[in-house]
Amino acid sequence: MITGLDRANPVNLTNHLASDMDPCWCGNENLAFVSDRDGDLNIYMMSADGASQTRLTDSHGADFAPSCSPDGGQIVYTSTADGNDEIYVMNSDGSGQMRLTSDSATDNLAAWSSDGSKIVFASTWDGNWEAYLMDSGGGGLVNLTNDPGEDSSPAWSPNGSQIAFSSNRNGFWEIYVINTDGAGFAQLTISGLANTAPAWNAAGSIIVFQTNRDGNDEIYWMTSDGSLQTNLTTNVAADGAPNLER
Repeated sequence: MITGLDRANPVNLTNHLASDMDPCWCGNENLAFVSDRDGDLNIYMMSADGASQTRLTDSHGADFAPSCSPDGGQIVYTSTADGNDEIYVMNSDGSGQMRLTSDSATDNLAAWSSDGSKIVFASTWDGNWEAYLMDSGGGGLVNLTNDPGEDSSPAWSPNGSQIAFSSNRNGFWEIYVINTDGAGFAQLTISGLANTAPAWNAAGSIIVFQTNRDGNDEIYWMTSDGSLQTNLTTNVAADGAPNLER
């Protein structure tokens, strides 16, 4: 589905009997998404009006959680093609597929820095879920969050200075932000329920996220300091994995 922050006129883009999920903007005219319409989970591309839906991956594993580079030319994603969740990158037409991580940990939910030089992702490399940074070509691994709790769903701010993420370090899944040098840690949501999957708008002033605080999964937005938390979807269906046009 696609809608504005005013919640007006949501549009079904895929309208398929299969499960379509994990949409992300690739530039201003295209969206990558995940679907099981051909059996396994694969990554597809379509135009912003839902036309020209094209399959990009065919690894005979599960390919999911795509994130497009700032220039729209590449997609970083998770694949189980080699037996466990690893981070891969490919060109936005599906060519040049390359594995970036190679370890026994579970690596997923990758996202690009605003200049395309770094990637943040979630990994169990140190035994629990943490947010890590690495160079866009792989290597240079840094544990950013380094906490006994579980930290996941990292999302880079448009100006490159902060990363929003979800953590259960205080007993419930809440949204936090941290500077890319590990300083400036702040908690944005305090609902005592599950708040996950943060995503920034292009100006860096708004964060959308998924929450079950109203009894089922809904999409909320808030300002980047955690104020004005507002329900965008308000329906009985499960709404999740939000992504804002960048």
